[in-house]
Amino acid sequence: MPAETHHRLRSAHLGNERSIWIRPSSNGTAPRHLAIFLDADFYRDRVGAASVLDALDIDVEIGPTLVVFISAGSMDERRLECPCHPPFARFIAEEFFPWLTALHPEVSVCTGRVLIGLSYTGLAAAYVALSYPGICTHVVTQSGSFWWHDCWLVAQFLRLRSPLPTAFYVDVGAEETAENVQHHDVLQVVSQIDAVRRFRDALLATDHTVSYLEFPRGHDFAAWRETLPAALRWTLA
Repeated sequence: MPAETHHRLRSAHLGNERSIWIRPSSNGTAPRHLAIFLDADFYRDRVGAASVLDALDIDVEIGPTLVVFISAGSMDERRLECPCHPPFARFIAEEFFPWLTALHPEVSVCTGRVLIGLSYTGLAAAYVALSYPGICTHVVTQSGSFWWHDCWLVAQFLRLRSPLPTAFYVDVGAEETAENVQHHDVLQVVSQIDAVRRFRDALLATDHTVSYLEFPRGHDFAAWRETLPAALRWTLA
């Protein structure tokens, strides 16, 4: 497999810079799909996404795929940018995608484009899809923080008059039941599982294509590693 490359991308919308890693498709063949992982630091270092990808027979199970990991930057930046932050959506649509297409023109004809996130970036992935309809064909949201701002994003999806051109893989842990959890300066009133179920119901009510899973764990990197292969197969196969 061609070597993974590391890049730095400056964002005018966010006023900062972040690391991006690009993993070419197997044998350097033209990719049919594009998989974009938000929260690169967590997905690379804690979930072990690279090992998950290595274990998949991508050419057979998914097809040639260009994989991109986008760093969330510092934890302070993550807390600011990921909860439904308009400049972050603009960064992805107006800065990241044109930059990536200039670097890899073949992504312009990829038939599958999946945006992948966990927890806060699972929320962010869904928000980007809503803000820029059609920018991705699929969203993977693992234990997405849809409790944010009293389930604000859920309400936005319920206002849709027609479904987005995006299918959603949604999972959450059956043990993610804690309520009234303080996250620095943000209070999570609703439990993770309750909020994710509300998001699933909003998607179904607006005629979206949805794959939904509750796994027997909590808010857990190991659990997300276990569900990731099925998520990739469902979104890109």
